[in-house]
Amino acid sequence: MSRRSTFVALTTVGALLIPAAVAAAAPPGVDPATVDLTLSAGQSADITKHVTTSAVPPNPDLVLLADTTGSMGGAITNVRTGANAITGDVLAAQPTAQFGVAEYKDFTDSVPFKVNQGITGDTAAIQAGTNQWVASGGGDTPEADLNALYELATGAVTFRPDGTRIIAWFGDAPSHDPSGGHTLAQTIDALKAANIRVVAVNVGALDATGQASAIASATGGVLLNNVPSNQVSQAILEGIKSIEVTVAPHVTSCDPQLTLTNAPASVKVASGDVATFTETVAAAADAAPGTYHCTVDYLVDGVSRGFVETTAVRVLGLSINDVTVNEGSGGAPVPATFTVSLLGGAGPNPVTVHYATANGTATAPADYQAASGDVTFAPGETAKPVTVPVNPDTVDEPDETFTVTLSAPAGAGLIDPIGVGTIVDDDRDGVFSCTGTAANVIGITAAVANPANLPCADDSKTVLDATLNAGLIKVQTHALTASTDLAPDNQSAAPAAGDHAQATAKIDKTVISTVGLTIELGVIQSQAAATCQPAPGGLAPALTGSSSVASLKINGVSVTVGSAPLTIALVIGSLKLNGQTIANGVVKQQARPRTRRATPAGADPVNHPGRAVSARPGVHSS
Repeated sequence: MSRRSTFVALTTVGALLIPAAVAAAAPPGVDPATVDLTLSAGQSADITKHVTTSAVPPNPDLVLLADTTGSMGGAITNVRTGANAITGDVLAAQPTAQFGVAEYKDFTDSVPFKVNQGITGDTAAIQAGTNQWVASGGGDTPEADLNALYELATGAVTFRPDGTRIIAWFGDAPSHDPSGGHTLAQTIDALKAANIRVVAVNVGALDATGQASAIASATGGVLLNNVPSNQVSQAILEGIKSIEVTVAPHVTSCDPQLTLTNAPASVKVASGDVATFTETVAAAADAAPGTYHCTVDYLVDGVSRGFVETTAVRVLGLSINDVTVNEGSGGAPVPATFTVSLLGGAGPNPVTVHYATANGTATAPADYQAASGDVTFAPGETAKPVTVPVNPDTVDEPDETFTVTLSAPAGAGLIDPIGVGTIVDDDRDGVFSCTGTAANVIGITAAVANPANLPCADDSKTVLDATLNAGLIKVQTHALTASTDLAPDNQSAAPAAGDHAQATAKIDKTVISTVGLTIELGVIQSQAAATCQPAPGGLAPALTGSSSVASLKINGVSVTVGSAPLTIALVIGSLKLNGQTIANGVVKQQARPRTRRATPAGADPVNHPGRAVSARPGVHSS
């Protein structure tokens, strides 16, 4: 292939890279630039990322380095004439580009190396710098190429710290080696240390000894061979646009609930080409529901070029609450309504989960109706109901439980998958007990309504006269009555405020006699009751009692009594009237006298013992 035909192929490739063509391609940057994911805790996702690089390396500092020996007249004229086209095309792709101008000859010439214009954004100054080039000198084939490159790498011009450093070197002869005391290896090291890319345009024998190939390869630059002298400016543009750049993702921030990696770790592509990565985002197994973020900067040649991607990950979790319902005593089933919650915020996609009931101490179908199915959250929804019918009954039983369990989620994880349903038994928990006793002398009784230790029931007893003897004590009574009353009579109905049990006792006349003592009492009566009333958490018993003694004589002497508790000191002990005891859910009201003597200790000649025999308060009266 001739030199011209070879370069025609290069210019054809280059034509695809000119700014007009680049405009039709994807703009430089990362795609997608934002990622919005919904994951479960412990779940991960892969995203393909495409990073389109700039057709011209970013923020370039481009130095035009010319061989200005006598054989280079045509190439110099071409670049000088095309200088504005070079700077214009580069600026069109990279508006922050800056430029410099330098030349070299041979050490046999008066000026073997010269900087015609330092790096600047002034394109007119660049044009003026190229106007200084004059083709002259040289004479032998090797020139001072390596020296010029070494000088530019070690401070002859000032490159910007964040720029892409490029030397566009064109010539037709290789260099002395060493040149100005600098070998090929030393020159390459200096260029690499300064992070300079070299675009070498060979318009003759520039690469005759392989120097240009070695330099372009080592610096990540480009060598264009067989370039006619009238196409050097175009070749420089094509070479700049063919420089390879390395794209490497760098995670700049990431919430601890996430991990983010890219594969491969870096990709090298020609300027304007696309680097492709597989990004893997994973939510930690213990990530709580919420929205978390990561940011990745896709660096180009180790420098941020604004190719930043942000990832938002919503970690969604499903939970179900606990529910407590009263069982009810009849009629329609009572709904136990659980709430399935989507935690972490509403997701953009549907979320589904299966649910099913399971027996605990409550069993289906006796206590509740088994249920199962699927719950679906449409985008934007965060709560859904699950209803389990509870069967009412009138059986007195402990509170019971069953569960609703979530499983097989899609689109979210399980945070709290078990809801406990508690069925509160609101039937009567036991029964009232009640007893009414008109007279009790050391266990000898008369007129007892609804005997002790039995469930309360409506009852009444009447005795016209009764004499009760206990040792030296004699008790004579007239017209004894005792009664008990329960409301409602049907105790299978659910308890309600106002339910009560009551006991009453009455004696019209009583005479108590013993050695040296006679006690006479008029009408004595007592009443005790337990009544259900509203209280925090349900119903509670109110225990009440009252009693009265119409008249009292002790050895013929009248004593005022009434209904207040009263203790009267006697020669042989004391007399206690209108006593009340409330303890352990039992109320006991006594109107009858209780005598205490010094001996025997603890004797209780007139007493009405009583106790509750069920969970409901007992009621006793005497």
